[in-house]
Amino acid sequence: MVIRVQAKRAIFKPAPYDTRRGSRGLPGWLILFLVGILLGGGGVLFLQASYGEKRLSLAETQKLTEELKNLSVEKQSLQTRVDASQKVLDSEVRVRDEQIHQLKSSLAKAESLIGPLREQLNLFAQTLTFDPRYGPIGVSTSSFTQEKNATKLSYLVWLLQENAQKPEFKGWLELSFEGRYANGRVETIVLPRIAIKLNHYLHVTGTTDFPAGFTATRANAKVVTEDGKRQVTWRVMPVQIK
Repeated sequence: MVIRVQAKRAIFKPAPYDTRRGSRGLPGWLILFLVGILLGGGGVLFLQASYGEKRLSLAETQKLTEELKNLSVEKQSLQTRVDASQKVLDSEVRVRDEQIHQLKSSLAKAESLIGPLREQLNLFAQTLTFDPRYGPIGVSTSSFTQEKNATKLSYLVWLLQENAQKPEFKGWLELSFEGRYANGRVETIVLPRIAIKLNHYLHVTGTTDFPAGFTATRANAKVVTEDGKRQVTWRVMPVQIK
């Protein structure tokens, strides 16, 4: 009798009902992925180290931090100085504005006084007499005063045109003084010419210093044309000693 032994069928592993697990390694694709990450990161680090911006050392970082600190302190100092200068400037501007305001106020007061004085002066000029014997420009009135035993002399000369509608006259006023020194020497002192312009009237005032010991006795006033070649009028007047 022949007995046949049938081979056992291989059981499928893993089976749902088989709790045994064999040891397995990492998948190939995961290994390749990890290797790629490592190679890529290393390449990036290599490029940064070779061609990227240079990283500062600890000493350089500390030095840069100290420089930034010093710059911050200097900036604060400059800002403080700028603020102080701005305060001084603002104060000076306020003082200047106050001075301008005061000057404007003083000018307004002066103008309010000058107007009536000008009217009075015009009225006074109308009372001055004009002597046509000495020319078209008259030396209407004058005053020459020298302090006694002193060298200073002050003068006032009024020039007048008979008609206020005449054109403006331009010329020169020449003043000269005849006198003597204490030793009896006689001399005539001529002052520099004075430029004049007048329509109806003009008053010329001033002072002059004579040499020591000189006492004036009379003054000569002469008006010449603008070119200085022609005499227009002249007068001789006494000098008062006070």
